[in-house]
Amino acid sequence: MSLDLKLSESLQQRLEKELNLIFKKNSSIIWESLPGDASNRRYLRVRSDGESRIVMIMNAPEAFKSEEKTQSLQSEKSEELDYVRVTKAWQSRGIRVPRIDVIGSANEFLILEDFGRELLFDRRQKEPALSFYKKAIEELIRIQTLPPEFPYKKASFSQELFRWELQHFFEYAIEKRDVKMSDQENAFLQNSFDRWAKYLSDLPQVVVHRDYHSKNIMILNDQEGLESVGLIDFQDALLGPVVYDLASLLRDSYVRLSDQEEKELFTFFSERAQGIFSYEDFCLQSIQRNLKAVGRFFYISMVKKRDTHLVYVKPSLERILKSFEQIGETEWVQIFKNKFEDLL
Repeated sequence: MSLDLKLSESLQQRLEKELNLIFKKNSSIIWESLPGDASNRRYLRVRSDGESRIVMIMNAPEAFKSEEKTQSLQSEKSEELDYVRVTKAWQSRGIRVPRIDVIGSANEFLILEDFGRELLFDRRQKEPALSFYKKAIEELIRIQTLPPEFPYKKASFSQELFRWELQHFFEYAIEKRDVKMSDQENAFLQNSFDRWAKYLSDLPQVVVHRDYHSKNIMILNDQEGLESVGLIDFQDALLGPVVYDLASLLRDSYVRLSDQEEKELFTFFSERAQGIFSYEDFCLQSIQRNLKAVGRFFYISMVKKRDTHLVYVKPSLERILKSFEQIGETEWVQIFKNKFEDLL
């Protein structure tokens, strides 16, 4: 096998045994290493005679996520992976997520249905893809109508979690980049973070995916050639504001929708969603999420030594700046233009 999978011999043998049972033959297996997300998980595509599966390999939890969950989710301990628990709950309600074929011993790996190669992000590069954004919103509505029970029990976007995420931005986008802040500016930022965290945590909560953007939504084709969407990277689902996933989707760090496109899709969501929310709620939620994303991008570069996400810092900052202007946060507009002049 020419591809260096960087797997232990014993793990590779266990995987091959399971895959031969799935493919029901002992023909050769072709392995393909896939680009990972921002986590420590590894992904492989395996193919044999026209069939394929995705292998998700669980590595040690990264410090970022461990600290985040300790402070926020307080989930009941379970030997079952969050990914497995959420998959079971969502599939039972018709949410299109990959089927789990095999759960490895000690949760070492999962073998999953292969959703293919085309992301919503990829389709957007070729066409506006608004019909697929609407399909994604329809799927989002289904998620939001799920009962707020297990597997999200005691897991919600609390004031403390929102505050922690905002401080994550401050730590990595400001402090560790040696951006100079006066005492007055620092106090203003911290007071704003307190105010936003309180406001967002007080909004009515529904089930949220938590990372509902164009790189976690797949374009699927059924046997009749009809196209739909499927969801990945949903294992951190919890309870949060009704506008949280919408803000992730429409003010994605990776895709910039036009104002007209965003208005059309926001209206499409508003006509179908349950709960009370405003456009200002949506704007503020997008600010909080994009600030966290910028902090995360710098964290990946500084701590994990991967510069893969730095290209998205500038469009994220531009999106945040426009959102500040939309809700009249004039002091933040000035701070952003001053402190991030080199990146805007």
